[in-house]
Amino acid sequence: MREHLKKYIEFSKTSNVRGLRILLEYFYAMEIFKPIFNSQRRIVSIFGSARTKPNKKEYHEARELGQLLFENGYAVVTGGSSGIMQAANEGVASGIMDLMKRENPKLSEKNIRRSKSYKDYLKRYSVGLKITLPFEPQHNPFVGVHATFHYFMVRKFFFGTLSSAFIACEGGWGTRDELFEMLTLVQTGKSPLMPIIYISKDPKHLIDDINHTIRKGYISSKDRSLIDIVDNTKAALHIINQFYSVVKKINYDKIHTIDMELAKPLVESEKKELKKIIKTEYGKIFKGVSFSMGRMILTGFNYQSFGYLRKLIDLMATF
Repeated sequence: MREHLKKYIEFSKTSNVRGLRILLEYFYAMEIFKPIFNSQRRIVSIFGSARTKPNKKEYHEARELGQLLFENGYAVVTGGSSGIMQAANEGVASGIMDLMKRENPKLSEKNIRRSKSYKDYLKRYSVGLKITLPFEPQHNPFVGVHATFHYFMVRKFFFGTLSSAFIACEGGWGTRDELFEMLTLVQTGKSPLMPIIYISKDPKHLIDDINHTIRKGYISSKDRSLIDIVDNTKAALHIINQFYSVVKKINYDKIHTIDMELAKPLVESEKKELKKIIKTEYGKIFKGVSFSMGRMILTGFNYQSFGYLRKLIDLMATF
């Protein structure tokens, strides 16, 4: 089926059948990523510049990030190209290599890379969403499974659909586009609340931009809670682990209701404390809270204050 879809996509390159090509790209990627969707493994998107060279400090940090995420059970999805994207996928591959060397100390790295087990690990944990650009012709060699897109919008859809967290490293306009699109989707409730993290040793440019938009009234001050700005990879990992120590799944299906499946059950004293906090500090945001079958259900939500929800989750992580 995948080969048929690729042929149809090639056939539909003319502008008068653009809608068909968009639809075919969607089905093509759904077919490729079906095993990943079925696995229900948490996947972290990593964005960053394609121009970062392997000898740069930022490259080594992104590589470390990819390995840390793999070692903590997360899969990684990148744009599948060079620079920061390659570094993150390479980090996953390095983590897989270390794991398999511990399991098979007599095997050489060359034989491990040739093994089916290594390739299967890569397919499960190292994903690439490549865009067709003339100056970035190939996906990087550390991607285990990948799809190539003509349309940025279809590619972005799969970033949003596959991912449980987003990490942006320093980069150009493409990186900023992806970062702010994900912030917009979470801010408006089009995507479930999840960690969005920016890693930079010098984040003043982004902090100034956020503070400017708050001062001008373009975003709420609580929207600042939707993004975490850190200067190292371990801090980023801690934020993701902390978020998912509280949340298993968030559902917005019911009108004005947040249905949160909790990662661990709350004891009665914690439920009582949460009810008190929500009533006194979040009374204008949520009209009520109840607990049932490992879920916390918040009612009366206005769909405009997801920053408050994030602050509440951060508070729950301290229980």
